[in-house]
Amino acid sequence: MNESVDLTKIKASARKKLNGKYKVPVIATLIYLIMQITCYIIASLIKEPPMAIFLSLIVTSLFYMGFLQIMIKIARRKKASLDELFQRTDTFFRCAAITIVLLAINTLFAILQYTSINSLFVFITYQADLNVALSSFMIVVGLILSIIIAVFWITLVICLSQSYLILYDHENMPLGDIFRQSMDMMDGHKLDYIIMCITFFLWFLLGIFTLGIIWLWIIPYMNVTMVNFYDKIKKDVKIEA
Repeated sequence: MNESVDLTKIKASARKKLNGKYKVPVIATLIYLIMQITCYIIASLIKEPPMAIFLSLIVTSLFYMGFLQIMIKIARRKKASLDELFQRTDTFFRCAAITIVLLAINTLFAILQYTSINSLFVFITYQADLNVALSSFMIVVGLILSIIIAVFWITLVICLSQSYLILYDHENMPLGDIFRQSMDMMDGHKLDYIIMCITFFLWFLLGIFTLGIIWLWIIPYMNVTMVNFYDKIKKDVKIEA
């Protein structure tokens, strides 16, 4: 069994690495967020919601690896520059492929979860018109099914969470191998990852009271911590490029 990750240690390391070096990651975060928000504004103006997803996919595929490169360099104690945000467009198609797969997974499970919950509401609403035993049974089945879908959904997303970082380190690795390596790396570390995400989620909630301004610092902090996490757990798995 893989050794548990010391989250306190890797978060402290992230803060230390960012100390005095927040300028580049904060500006990169601001630019990246503005590009993503612009996608939704354009889609809203032309009244085509699906366009927001398409434009966001383009922005992510073009610039996310550059954004990630800045965070990785800081995490690995290398000098990062703002122009790197626009220097990784060469990974456009492979980054797009990972994004599309993750988007397809989230869409599929969102539909399944919506169907399950909607069916549950229907049984609860019409419970009085049905056989009590039957309706109660269907409600229990609906609850169990909804929980199973949610657990499987979250688990799969967590298992694939290291895909972009693996792509960065191994640009020529086949997509299927990237996903398999991510799953292998997360074996025994899923709970660590969930706890880490929860701690940052609480920071994001706190950021609401600053109108999101503090997110410009939280996002780099979170990403550098994520890279520290990745660099820690990849030692447990032999990665063949």
